[in-house]
Amino acid sequence: MRVPRRASLLLALCLPLVGGCSAFGSDPEPDDTTGGGLEGPFEPLVDLRADVNRDGVVDVSGARTDEPGEDTWSAERGAVFLANIDDDENRCPFSLSSETLDDDAMAACHDAADAIVNGEDDLEDLARLRVMAWPQAPDATVATVSVTGPGARKVRLFKRKSGTFTSTRVANIVTLTTAEVRRGVDVAIEANDIVRDSAEWDGFVDVVLSMAHASQPENVFVDTVRMRVAPVVMFHHLSPARNVFVSRLQGDLESDRFRADLGGALAGSGEPMALSEFAVDDLWAQDYFEPAYMSMPAPGGRQHAIQVNYRAANVHWDADPSATLRKAGRIVFWLRGQGQAAVQQYQLDMSRESQTLNSFGNTEVIPPYEQGGTKYPLGRLLRGRGPDTEPDFQPDPSFTRMLEAQAVQPPVYLDTSWLAVAHVDETVSFLPADTPRGWIALVADPALARRMLLTVLEQGHGDAKLFVGKSWGFDRPAEVTVAHLLDNAAVMDASARAAVEIDTQLSVLREATGLTEAEIIRVPFLFQDLANGAAALQPGTVNLLSVSRSLVIAPDPHGPLVDGKDPFKVQLEQALATHGIRVHWTDTWELYHLGGGEVHCATNSARAVPSTKWWESGR
Repeated sequence: MRVPRRASLLLALCLPLVGGCSAFGSDPEPDDTTGGGLEGPFEPLVDLRADVNRDGVVDVSGARTDEPGEDTWSAERGAVFLANIDDDENRCPFSLSSETLDDDAMAACHDAADAIVNGEDDLEDLARLRVMAWPQAPDATVATVSVTGPGARKVRLFKRKSGTFTSTRVANIVTLTTAEVRRGVDVAIEANDIVRDSAEWDGFVDVVLSMAHASQPENVFVDTVRMRVAPVVMFHHLSPARNVFVSRLQGDLESDRFRADLGGALAGSGEPMALSEFAVDDLWAQDYFEPAYMSMPAPGGRQHAIQVNYRAANVHWDADPSATLRKAGRIVFWLRGQGQAAVQQYQLDMSRESQTLNSFGNTEVIPPYEQGGTKYPLGRLLRGRGPDTEPDFQPDPSFTRMLEAQAVQPPVYLDTSWLAVAHVDETVSFLPADTPRGWIALVADPALARRMLLTVLEQGHGDAKLFVGKSWGFDRPAEVTVAHLLDNAAVMDASARAAVEIDTQLSVLREATGLTEAEIIRVPFLFQDLANGAAALQPGTVNLLSVSRSLVIAPDPHGPLVDGKDPFKVQLEQALATHGIRVHWTDTWELYHLGGGEVHCATNSARAVPSTKWWESGR
């Protein structure tokens, strides 16, 4: 739409007639830009179009479907663009050694770090705008397309010229000659970063087409389109896994066995699935990075997505004094490539004790739901932290601000300070199911574990052993009879305290989601006290990998055998079978359980991008 605005043209346009400036004239045409006086009134067609109706196409027809509401943004309408931070031509260097290439140097390399379009794949990551043609534009008509607002410095514009999109020296300003105004121009836009702090930038920018005549520089006519950079969305378990990641420990037979078993289970899942192995000396693939995605509308109702791999903000984690961040997290830069981006965010002044909270086993996603009339179509983040009375035991606040600034998955926080590892995935998980809300919650229940063992005792199997053939390390046998375990006051007390803490967590989860008891599956295992908090004594079967709608991979609980069956396996198999979910059991004892984790901690997964579009969330 055409809107006149009186302003000094020097603020928006770089005019040769008023002294010139280097930002103007990348394609100078002095014969039509610096012409003589204007005959009659200057009534320009100032029409900037973007994909406001989100059909993946900029409407340049007379239907003008992309014009209504173009200067606003809502769940129904508003143009979207991407942070173009992948590496479509694999130009960026990588090293696992911080001495070879430091963290910040690797993070600074991506497609939006330069002023060129890096091939056809890169061009696909740019959102388009169109300056509509005004064939009757008089000589000396001049125009710019510019970006305003706090996010202006985060944006680069490209102008199509001779079939190629190019950028000018000033990243957020494109200048147009009279000839270009007459024939119309295609413009492309990218962001050079995601939103990291909503107090500094909320992700919105205004793209402004400004037009004037050189003889009347005080009269500027504008058309404004509001755009929003895509937020980073984390995957929830209602989407099936497409790529499962695991660490490969060189020369470790347990690592070889676990990966072979994992690969076999995935191959038999019936889902299109890849298994990626990282040769890093870090067991916890769940913790050192996290796959997510960002997307914008594409033709045919599709989404054009870039996978965004977050690096964990674990500072001074490794013994290597030259490493600032957890070394294994550098894998996000190895993954970076076509359609794959890497993001790191951290601050250095956090306590060492709090660093465990920055691992991604402590950031999960509650699947989509509606509560009290409020919809969360992409779910909500679930994160652990200490109570407000423990300011030194909180996740990295800069990373927290970044997650919260994405806005579409507002977090729910649980107190995990009572746990030795302090991760939410130690006590809670979520699985797809045929329920009214479409999913169920798995919640650790040490009280149920005790009741099950008492039942085994009452059935006359008090001599049945748990953890047969296992040890706690250093030749300390782990085998214990049901009777002796029930008689272990320290374990029973630790489990009772854990049950109280889990009930508190569950109260928070219920208040946030409206979960009913019918939607909760209790997962039995006992807890023990360690020097820095509670941990699972039995393998924590809640800490499992959700592969698909019909398969989970869970840690073998190594429970007592009663009539040849482990009641802890039977309990979970039966509970999940009612929802059509099969359990594949795998042994995690030596490699993971003794270190405080299980299958979920040992793996990570990139999942299918949900059909629900983030821009429909209303956030």
